[in-house]
Amino acid sequence: MFEPLADSIEAQMLKSISYEEYAGDPRNWRLETCDFAQMNLVVGKNSTGKSRLVNVISGLCRMLRGEQSGFDSGSYSVQIELDSRLFSYEAGFKEGNVTHEKLSIDSEVRLERAADGSGRIYYQQQNEFIKFEVPQNAIAIQHRQDRLQHPFVVELSDWAQHCKSYGFGTKFGSDEFVRWSSLQAALGGSNGKRNHGNLIHRYSEAFEKHGEKFDKAIISDMKQLGYELTDVGVDDLRALIPSTNVELAEPVLGLFVVEEGREARLAQNQMSQGMFRALALVIHINAEVLEGKKSFILVDDIGEGLDYERSAGLIDLLIRHATHAGIQVILTSNDRFVMNKVPLEYWVLLRREKSVVRAFTARNSEKTFEDFKFIGLSNFDFFTTANFN
Repeated sequence: MFEPLADSIEAQMLKSISYEEYAGDPRNWRLETCDFAQMNLVVGKNSTGKSRLVNVISGLCRMLRGEQSGFDSGSYSVQIELDSRLFSYEAGFKEGNVTHEKLSIDSEVRLERAADGSGRIYYQQQNEFIKFEVPQNAIAIQHRQDRLQHPFVVELSDWAQHCKSYGFGTKFGSDEFVRWSSLQAALGGSNGKRNHGNLIHRYSEAFEKHGEKFDKAIISDMKQLGYELTDVGVDDLRALIPSTNVELAEPVLGLFVVEEGREARLAQNQMSQGMFRALALVIHINAEVLEGKKSFILVDDIGEGLDYERSAGLIDLLIRHATHAGIQVILTSNDRFVMNKVPLEYWVLLRREKSVVRAFTARNSEKTFEDFKFIGLSNFDFFTTANFN
């Protein structure tokens, strides 16, 4: 059973986003304002823009983290709620240069810059604005990471740090292994870089911090999905697959599970595609939950490769974590069974006309959503027949 999201969760989430690229050009594509709740299922026909929406949000987060440079042509307008304050951020680009940038908090400007790179930013301790200048192709917010003078910039960057994006229809890293020395360097911080995108790095770091509590959470969630496991961990591939004849200079590590009723450990490259995808997402989600951060999870093509029961169970699991841990979740799907399982209140329904994509939710189209509930048809019928003015 799906349970309603708790009203008491202190919100840290993306409230809305609009985006346009190549304005006035044949390549133009525009997403009109799309609003979100704590839990969201983005639905739409093929080529409507579901995956593109996920990519746009991921690109925004990379930009706010300072990981993306070399911009093309486009513009963002987003609203993010952080600890009961509304952060409004706008940024535009043309041919690699920044045309404008502005950050407001509860409608009060805190940073703004012009196309020539000149601008002003609020200094919190001095309670005044100071002028600055950055290169025309640089994002000002990436250059003002000062927790003492500009804590609002750091808060926005911290939120973006906890944005994680996963393509459920991909291999999800099932063919990625890790050298022992690389993992030890990353965990020890000695010239190593933590790679949360790699499943083995993510599992190993979380296990180092939380031990058996982490493994028990993974096993419990996998059982909810119908995978009866008794153990999970990381080991040398030569121990997991004794028939491996490749000579290695050092151990190469892979993930394994043990299924109930079996003694053998099942290596990640021996798991079914569906099982590994579910395991990977469960590991990532539980690592975020145990960190105690209000994370932001994007999952494209949720349930791809899983049967109906496991797909529905996975979504139920994600809703539970959104409910209890304050994690914002945005899923995409065009699967009929997924749509019928997820309540309409969580839907973000995309419709595309030529190069313009519009999003309809129970918040911006309340009457249409409410009226449909009394008809008695399935959610999929709403997907195919709903009319919006």
